[in-house]
Amino acid sequence: MTANTSDSVQNVLVLGGSYGGLHAATLLAQKLPPSHRVILIERNTHFNHLYVFPRFMVVPGHEHKAFVPCTSIYASAPTRSTSKFHLQELAGDTASVTANYTDTSAISLRSSEKNVPFDAPSMERAIIEDHNSLVDTKNKNERAGLEVADVTGLVQGLNVTNEAESTDPYNNAEPHLFVCGEVLDIHDSYVTVRQHGPTLAGTQTSDSFKDSTSRKHLWTIDAIHIPYSHLIYALGSHMPEPLRHDSYTKKDGIHWMKDYQQRVHESNEIIIVGGGALGVEMATDIKSLANREGLQKKVTLIHSRQQLLPNFDPQIHEVALKRLKELGVNVILGHRLAMTEGCPMGSTITPMDKGISNDATAPDGITPVQGSRRQRIRTTLGLELECDMLLLCTGQQPNSEIMARFSPSSVSRHSRLVRVLPSLQVMVPQDHDALQQPFDTVPPCKDCDCFLDKKSAGASMDMSAELESMPAHFSNIYAIGDVADAFGALNAGYQAWFMAEVAVENILRDILRVKSTEDMSERLSDDQPVPLKHFKPGPPLLKLSLGLNVTATQGAPQPDESKPGKPMRPTVTVSNEPEDMDVALVWKSMANMDTSDMML
Repeated sequence: MTANTSDSVQNVLVLGGSYGGLHAATLLAQKLPPSHRVILIERNTHFNHLYVFPRFMVVPGHEHKAFVPCTSIYASAPTRSTSKFHLQELAGDTASVTANYTDTSAISLRSSEKNVPFDAPSMERAIIEDHNSLVDTKNKNERAGLEVADVTGLVQGLNVTNEAESTDPYNNAEPHLFVCGEVLDIHDSYVTVRQHGPTLAGTQTSDSFKDSTSRKHLWTIDAIHIPYSHLIYALGSHMPEPLRHDSYTKKDGIHWMKDYQQRVHESNEIIIVGGGALGVEMATDIKSLANREGLQKKVTLIHSRQQLLPNFDPQIHEVALKRLKELGVNVILGHRLAMTEGCPMGSTITPMDKGISNDATAPDGITPVQGSRRQRIRTTLGLELECDMLLLCTGQQPNSEIMARFSPSSVSRHSRLVRVLPSLQVMVPQDHDALQQPFDTVPPCKDCDCFLDKKSAGASMDMSAELESMPAHFSNIYAIGDVADAFGALNAGYQAWFMAEVAVENILRDILRVKSTEDMSERLSDDQPVPLKHFKPGPPLLKLSLGLNVTATQGAPQPDESKPGKPMRPTVTVSNEPEDMDVALVWKSMANMDTSDMML
């Protein structure tokens, strides 16, 4: 089912620019031959570093650091020297547009004029930095803006030759791209993408942007079709409610985060549902900040099980519970929200005692308190509590609906995860296993652990028998990260990172016709099968914030010297950490960004 693009360029598409997708795009740019280029398609203009969100949504002053520019993700790739002249020719005579592919993402063009010809013929939308705002040091807090320009020609390929003679095979290669938009559909040979317009950016759209779009017919084309030879599906998962936001620009993301900080500050009684990493981190950060500021803030953490973070070693539970109690968090274990309907994903909920009645309680166990903004919750064991702010840190679900529309049998109807081979190629099982269409993007269950349960259950999968006959699969489509049913790999950035490396290696082997990219001296003939690398999940690792400046870490298993026979057990340590959680390290490692100005 491999699809070819034009004779001039082959596109390797990466859908989703989080931990796995961003790493995959970066590696592909470094290693693809001149005949191919990578196009990363991501809804956000900046990489959202989700691991710092719980802290920065509570503690003010660091919110801008959570959104990392993607303008340097291709900096280490071989220079693709498409000339300034041809870019000007593409954009039209009324604008001066330049691009430096040696130190910036190819799609992130810098404009020397504000009036870029948005409605130029044969153009589509992409990101363009507002150069003037980037150098405005007087208003540093408002420098997170990006403009959107039409650059369909870049997606289609310039098809130019450099007049200067060169022995560099990349001299006339098409540039790698970063396209900001929403993936609508996958097809056998192309992907449909709707690029963002200012109406989707929230209320913080720049005046210059509004002026430009009022003069130009920028939004007359709703979607573009981008062909591909290979595709990596890395759309991750739908986050729990506290982490969801509609904004896609850094400026709007900062405003959303500041609003959240204010809500937390103004709330005196906060209930957090879910004792996973997100719930524990938000509970400890909120309470430790309140203690530091001398505020009498009541924080309650409700978890459906007796062990916090049940997918990790019990030592983590012990450390987290001790810290929560030290800070004064009220911890309630073994309670779920009272729901009249069970979890649609298969998790069980004990019915409420019929002897306890409350006609005002809603089916989901959450009820507004009349005459106030407070909410009342009720658990399956009959406990009733009220709060000013309710944080539902559960209900994470795989973002697999686009794959399900394209290939229904590739998505498990039980877990909604995308089925993959050990090579991470997407499987195509028999139709009787197909997921029924359509299905809800996010199930109505508000207190659900089943996604993580079923993800970890994949560790017991044995593919050896199936691999003997090689089950039906897409040879050119891969799935990585949270959305992939990858043999027990937990939802974690490092797991997605390693999956990206396996998928990229296999794509490169296929394109280059080699047994391994480490030794490309021996090329395979067209009739020889390409040996593919297999992904093996790493052990569960964890870095858990337990309030300001305190972090617990679960490392790789080591022999336990205190036990007979020295059984292997994960190492758990507690250490101090800066308030901003060393976020600068991620700017450098994930996006190759200079951290001297983190407002970009």
